[in-house]
Amino acid sequence: MFEFLFKRPGDKPGDTPAGQAAEPNVPAGAAPGGQAAGHASPARAQQAEKVAQLNGDERAAADFILQCEFSDLRLAAAGLVHSPELLERVHAGVRNLDRRVAKLMQGRLDAWRHHEAEIGRARDYLAQAEALGADDKLTPNQVADLDRKWAVIKAPELAPQFAAVRHTLAQRLEAQVALQRAMIDRLNALRQLEHAGLAPAELGERLAQMQQEQELALGAPEHASLPRSLTNEFSSEYARLSASAGELRRVHDAAHEAIAARESTLAAWSEINPPTFNTEQLKRAW
Repeated sequence: MFEFLFKRPGDKPGDTPAGQAAEPNVPAGAAPGGQAAGHASPARAQQAEKVAQLNGDERAAADFILQCEFSDLRLAAAGLVHSPELLERVHAGVRNLDRRVAKLMQGRLDAWRHHEAEIGRARDYLAQAEALGADDKLTPNQVADLDRKWAVIKAPELAPQFAAVRHTLAQRLEAQVALQRAMIDRLNALRQLEHAGLAPAELGERLAQMQQEQELALGAPEHASLPRSLTNEFSSEYARLSASAGELRRVHDAAHEAIAARESTLAAWSEINPPTFNTEQLKRAW
């Protein structure tokens, strides 16, 4: 009753597996040689035993499929075949003989080719990620675009490698954000110095400290991410306040010199006898 399982394309009713002669006048329900229906023929039993002995050997399974006479046994052995070379070989050998096995081989070949294409795209995106890691002008938009591309890739073999590179990119972006925030804070603090009411010496110290911080920022690994407008504005404000601080120091120093001169003059006058004071001379000297 299962004769249809063993037929090949083109078999006619009553055909038997290759190598076996049809026995004439076999009663319905009886197997060739007088065996009862449902009992496997010796040839089938022998080939079924070979399937059980394959033990996951792909090459042996491929060889078996190409010489096996029974389609269900071919299909059972086909489950062991996965390598592209053997898939191609089996598919070529059975495509006109066994549709089920040929379809299975073709499906696995298609899956393998698709995965290879995914691996190729993944390697391209991984190379892009590594190139971004070496680019001193890395931007968040570039990383976001890379993330969108990688999100549709199915390549678990390369996922750990991509994750490591992506972690490096994330650290760089975090460093950029920290550098830019510090730049904004430093510029705001610089603007506030003008109205802080600091003594000239203290103002000079604060300006020198800010300039040192600015130089360190401009030498940082992620300095290229600093907006040019901010760095230019800091330079302009620093130059203006430095000039003001210099003028304040000159005025302050002149005032101190005048005070010192006056104190010296008063000390000298205190040693002169009052009757010898000349009012006009004292006014001129003062």
